[in-house]
Amino acid sequence: MPAFLLPIITGAASMMRFPALIAFFAGLFGQVIAFFAKYLTTKVAMQLTIVTAVSGLTLAVFAAIKALILAISVVAPEGLIHGASLVIPDNAAVCLSSIVSAHAVRYVWVWKVYFIESFAQGR
Repeated sequence: MPAFLLPIITGAASMMRFPALIAFFAGLFGQVIAFFAKYLTTKVAMQLTIVTAVSGLTLAVFAAIKALILAISVVAPEGLIHGASLVIPDNAAVCLSSIVSAHAVRYVWVWKVYFIESFAQGR
């Protein structure tokens, strides 16, 4: 009685090779994707660290300049404050912090270019 099942079992055994082949390629593809994801995640983390550092530096510079201007205005005589308000604009702190931040961004850019060039030369 079970003799009629023999061709079905043989056909099923040959069909089972395809899922194993598909599983192999899926595992290989998964490993390649994991490698590139790890590589890109490291690069993105470094870029986000740099952006965060520059943003934090900008905020710290702005707060320091604002605090210095407020400290000077507290101890300066009233006539000096009035005269300075005629010459110094209201957005002086923002302008000064933008200048300092631009210098910081340029420094980071020069540092990155130096790092890339030294990495390319094998130093």
